[in-house]
Amino acid sequence: MTKLKDELKELQDSFGKKAFIPENISNDTQMKALTSFTKERFSCVYSFLNVEEDLQTGNFCKRPVDIFFLFLVKLRTGISNEFLSVLFEISDSTVSRYFTFVMTVLYEKLKLLHIFPSKSKVVESMPRQFYSENRDCRVIVDCTEFPIQKPNSPAEQQMTFSFYKNTNTLKGMIGIMPSGTISFISPLYCGSISDKELFIKRYQMYK
Repeated sequence: MTKLKDELKELQDSFGKKAFIPENISNDTQMKALTSFTKERFSCVYSFLNVEEDLQTGNFCKRPVDIFFLFLVKLRTGISNEFLSVLFEISDSTVSRYFTFVMTVLYEKLKLLHIFPSKSKVVESMPRQFYSENRDCRVIVDCTEFPIQKPNSPAEQQMTFSFYKNTNTLKGMIGIMPSGTISFISPLYCGSISDKELFIKRYQMYK
C-alpha cells in the first residue's frame, strides 16, 4: 500500500497544476494502474453503463465522468478517502458522498441484469479438462462472511453471531461458472444461518 501511495503521489506530481481527470491520464499503463481499464476501455464501460444522466442528479461540483473515475480509482487501489481528497482536490467527506452515490446508481442499474447464464453458455466456456469429468456442472457455490460491528440489541447480536468466525457477521452465497466467472451473488443474511440453510433458502426462491 505504501508503494502504491508513492506511485500515486508521483503521478499526482507529474500533473503539476492539471486536474486529476481521465483526459489528463497520459497513457494506458497509468489508466490501468488507476482503474484496471485502458483509456479506451474506460470510455467504453462508462458509455455502456449509461450513467451520465443519473450521476448528474446528485448536483455535485464535479462532472459525472470524474465522479465515476474517482469511484473506479477507489475500487482499484483501495486508498483512503483522505488521499483521494488530495488527488481530486475535494474534502474527504465529499469523496465518501461521491463513492456512495455512484455505488447506489450502479446497483440500481446492474440489479436489472440477469447474469445467471444458460447451461449452453456454461458448457461453451467450460475448460476442456473440467468438461471431461464434470460436464453437468452449471455453478459452483460457496458462502462467505463479512465481519460487522457488534449490534447494540441482544437479539441482533444473537442473530448475527457466527460460531465459525466467533464474531458478528453477515453471510452471503456466491456462485461461479466452471470458467471462473461470477454468475450469482445472494443477498446478505444474518451470520448465524448455516451454509446449508442459506443454500436451501436460495434454492427455494428459484424453484
